[in-house]
Amino acid sequence: MSLAPLEPRAPAPGQSILIVDDDKRVVELLEIAFSTQGFRVLTACDGDEAVRSASQDKPDLIVLDVRLPRRSGLDVCEMLRRDLPEPGVPIVVVSAAVETETRLQAFARGADDFLAKPFSPKELVARVRRLLARTTEARQAKQRVVELERDLGRAKDALERAHGEARREQRLHELASGPGQALHESLDADEIVGRLLFDAQVRLGSSFVALLWSERPGQPLRPWAARGETLDRIAALEVRPEGPLGTLLDGLGRPVLRRELDRFPELRAELPAFLAHAVTVLAPIPGPGRLEGLLVADERMDGGEPRPAEVELLASLCAMAGASLANAARVREQLIQALTRLAETLTPVAPDLARRRDETGALLEHAAHALLLPPRQRMLMSLALRLGNGSPNDPIRDVLLSLRDEDATGLVRDLLSLEERSESPALPDRDALAEEWRPPLLLRIGRDYASARGDGDGRELALERAAAAAGEALDAATARALDEALRETAHLAHQNS
Repeated sequence: MSLAPLEPRAPAPGQSILIVDDDKRVVELLEIAFSTQGFRVLTACDGDEAVRSASQDKPDLIVLDVRLPRRSGLDVCEMLRRDLPEPGVPIVVVSAAVETETRLQAFARGADDFLAKPFSPKELVARVRRLLARTTEARQAKQRVVELERDLGRAKDALERAHGEARREQRLHELASGPGQALHESLDADEIVGRLLFDAQVRLGSSFVALLWSERPGQPLRPWAARGETLDRIAALEVRPEGPLGTLLDGLGRPVLRRELDRFPELRAELPAFLAHAVTVLAPIPGPGRLEGLLVADERMDGGEPRPAEVELLASLCAMAGASLANAARVREQLIQALTRLAETLTPVAPDLARRRDETGALLEHAAHALLLPPRQRMLMSLALRLGNGSPNDPIRDVLLSLRDEDATGLVRDLLSLEERSESPALPDRDALAEEWRPPLLLRIGRDYASARGDGDGRELALERAAAAAGEALDAATARALDEALRETAHLAHQNS
């Protein structure tokens, strides 16, 4: 084999050739030939060394003799083709055997070219250049395909984001023009709560949703209204706005899954109650500078968790409801204060009557709490007791009648309805909710109790007379709640005296 003069042509920067041959003369000749052409040359003299060098040095092309110590060149070719990190590295097999079978085996084992010995180094260099050029073009084409696929993926992502944003804008527009507009147009807190719970249940697909709320800032958020089941299910839940859970939810400002809160160690004292009541979603209702309320829901009826789009819509719905509830609560509180002052002006209350009203109010509050009546009904009973005696000639009733059609909060309407039903409470209807017939019954009993106390009767006798006046309308559960409330209020009064 003679070394013919070659025309110097620089290969691509950094291209290296691994020459594997146990004949040192061949290795030296090829090393000179490739070095002259600007290639970096690596050498190996047996099959094992060839495998190690190919794996560690990562050459751009391998010239591999068939007959090698320790491991044949054909075995090395097959192994490299299978195990190399870059499987596209060209392999040129050289062999003194010119049989067709040897050539076929070389190609079957993964060789890219075959050259019989003796060969011209110039021809080998030419073949190597052709293979490297073809490999470079293939890599560039593959890279272009990868870049095109990446660009296509980015375009698809951008299109999907655009579609998602359009769908989001459409949903928010529908929310703002539908439920959101209805929420903002109302000053009736109960109507707002009802709409909120209905829309939340529809969007989440939950079987049960409820609201924890307090009309007065700073008070704990307690069960206010529910949809799907009664408030009994979550009667024990309570959230302090300034507590760890309330502070975290207010800071997040978005609905969260209960399981997402398990990683906060400071919530270990509050979360078990939500787990025990099967609460899956907690959605804060933001108010002006504070946590206005908390909407809770169980899992979807299909057993899954809310989807991101549903959570986003729920967050928007809660934000709208928060502003509406804060406005409604403020207007309602102003109306209550105005009615209370008007009642004090129209019918001044003597200190003794004021004490009896306070005593009766405490009695009814304890009984209503034991009977799990909603806070709204308890508030209405307390307000009705403070405003007047319920008689037809009570001057405050005329005021309420004149305001009924003008009151946007619904408070006057509900007060008058409670008053009318308390005048002759009907027998309990099995199909009616307790909150429909118990409040007027308790109010009637409370007024009879206050009247008996004004006649000089003791607490127990006064309650017996009031219960007897209620007749068959008084059910056993309400009677037990009143008896227990009497003992509690009497004990507290004794302690404070």
